[in-house]
Amino acid sequence: MALARHLLLILGLIATLPAIADSLLIAGGAGYKRPVAELAAAFEKQSGIRVEQTYGNMGNIVAQLRQGNDIAVVFGDHAYLSTVDGLNFAKFLPLGSGRLVVAWPTGGRLDRVDELQTARFARIAMPNPKAAIYGIAASEFLARSGLATTLGERLQVVATVPQVSAYLITGEIDAGFINLTEALAIAPKIGGYREIDASLYTPIRIVGGVTAAHAGQPATQALGRFLESPAARSILERHGL
Repeated sequence: MALARHLLLILGLIATLPAIADSLLIAGGAGYKRPVAELAAAFEKQSGIRVEQTYGNMGNIVAQLRQGNDIAVVFGDHAYLSTVDGLNFAKFLPLGSGRLVVAWPTGGRLDRVDELQTARFARIAMPNPKAAIYGIAASEFLARSGLATTLGERLQVVATVPQVSAYLITGEIDAGFINLTEALAIAPKIGGYREIDASLYTPIRIVGGVTAAHAGQPATQALGRFLESPAARSILERHGL
């Protein structure tokens, strides 16, 4: 009888413990690794729910989604996520608006965006417009501003926003297109940045796409509630969203 009471006590304690053993996997575009990782860390601390994370270009993230049902929430551009064939999202959690900037390395200077046409900007990098939202935005800006033809072969396409950042930090390029979130993160390591006129590219809504397979899980729902909190909003605003 005493053993039975002890077992019942242990089971009762387990039942009242917070969902600390719960975990979920989130994914995001490489250009938003810093704010999403900070959100994940704050959520883990508040909830005790472990958050596993994976980042990369959205083409790779989509491939991961199609290979299995492990990912609970995907952070990226709404226009892209909502139109990819074969993905089933239960809902989208708003994070903020993405903003395109052009940045330059230490020692450089850019007073006006049209100065990119001058000879001192011989190497200008941009993320791949076939796989990265800020590559698409940069491509749209260049076309609508008329700079695409002028810059021509000076434009270098790389895979992701972080790759553009790496080249800016090392001074291997003279300018590069990245998002404001990334520019704020690397600001101490580069010369500066300027925002691009938002009317010259399609608006970018950054969201968390909740996959249908995980929408009903307590850990996923807890993350959704956290993203609506003042603590989450403070993190997002600090990262330019």
